Amino acid sequence: MRFLTRRRLWAFLVAVVLIGLLNSGCGYLKNVRDDVMDIGTASVGFTPPVVPGSEDADDMAVGPLPPTIGVYAEATEFVHLGALAKASGDAEWDRRGIGLVVDDRTKLGLGPLHWGHINQTPYLVNAYKKEDNELDAWRDHMRDLEDPLFGAPGKELIFRERYNDQRFMEKGWQDWETFSLEVAVPEPFITHMGFYARLGVDPSQVFDAALSLFCIDLYGDAAYDFDGSLRFENPQLNPEEN
Repeated sequence: MRFLTRRRLWAFLVAVVLIGLLNSGCGYLKNVRDDVMDIGTASVGFTPPVVPGSEDADDMAVGPLPPTIGVYAEATEFVHLGALAKASGDAEWDRRGIGLVVDDRTKLGLGPLHWGHINQTPYLVNAYKKEDNELDAWRDHMRDLEDPLFGAPGKELIFRERYNDQRFMEKGWQDWETFSLEVAVPEPFITHMGFYARLGVDPSQVFDAALSLFCIDLYGDAAYDFDGSLRFENPQLNPEEN
């Protein structure tokens, strides 16, 4: 009984310390959090029979057969298999990015050959999944961090048509080892809805996350300094410095 009480006391003290560090904006914890989130991806979404517009007159009918169908598997950037097309509203965890997005994607792959596009509109997301915020300078740094062989950016989390000129390693070279499975299923009989799910993991990011516990930034993708300040300042947010 004494052991259980002591263990609970230590757990309580550790929780208090962690909460205090998070509230203080500790950059160490933020970077560890980001590297742990980079390990994987997951998403669930649906396509409604009617897409509501900003006004009632702007509602758009999808129809009885939702455009959400297919199965697509990736085993690293060099092995693809399947075909998938879908447009849906998703609750998404995409590595260190998370939130609600409208996601329109088409994928076709066989072995190392693959083609497609991803276009996302963010609605309620964290700073990694949208632009014009304090992480713009970090995004520029990751896009400039191209590998010399393929010219792929270090990491890409925002998907727009203009970023899809280079389909190869679209997530960035740091995440080329992702294993993922996507499934899109139409249900045209009762709900007239489409349903989508995705799940993936990158084993290399497990190692990177472990190193981050010891303040080792292997991939140079840390967005914060140890004291919690931004590692890359956005000059547009500090016009008085210009």
